[in-house]
Parts: sequence; structure tokens; C-alpha cells
Amino acid sequence: MTDPQYSEKERLPNDAREYLADRLDGARDLYLLALALGVRGDGPPLFGRMIREARIHFTAVIEECRIAGLDTSAIAVMLGKMNEELVDSIRPEIWQHLEQLIAQRARGRAG
Repeated sequence: MTDPQYSEKERLPNDAREYLADRLDGARDLYLLALALGVRGDGPPLFGRMIREARIHFTAVIEECRIAGLDTSAIAVMLGKMNEELVDSIRPEIWQHLEQLIAQRARGRAG
């Protein structure tokens, strides 16, 4: 007898898998950026609500991908890590662009 869940995975078109994988990458990046912004400076994390909402979104996208049959085990482990570890895992090109945006904003206020 065929496992019905396995059959569903096989019926998922490649375009749908790619779309979900892109959503998962985007949700992860959104969460990491929210964390990165939140840990800037001293004291309690800034942007607490944004971090919470980004985490909720990331968790929902992980579940959506899991239901569709994508392997999300490695990325789901990420949610259990400490914030500082996660911020260290932001891709360098995203950090660079974020730093450019912050610098532009600072120049705009100074002028």
C-alpha cells in the first residue's frame, strides 16, 4: 500500500517546490534582519514586536513547506538558536546592504 503523504509529495509540481523554497528563504532572511536590527545598541532588544511577527511568519512558512513535503528539519532547528548565533548567520551581502541603508538614513538626517 502506498503512503498517502508520500503520494502528495510526488504530486507537488517543481514550480510549487521552488516557490515554497523561495518563500522559506525570504522568511528566514526577514527573521534574521529583524533580529539584527533588534540587537543593535545596548539594553533590551529594539523592534520586539517586529521580531515576534517575523518569527511567527517564519514558523508559518516552515509549516506550510513541511505540509507540502519539503524537508525543513535543518532550517527549523534555526528557530531554537540564540539570537546572537542567528545574527552571525546572516549572509554577508544582506549585512552589507543593511549597513548601506542605515548609513544612507544617517546621512539623510544629518543633512
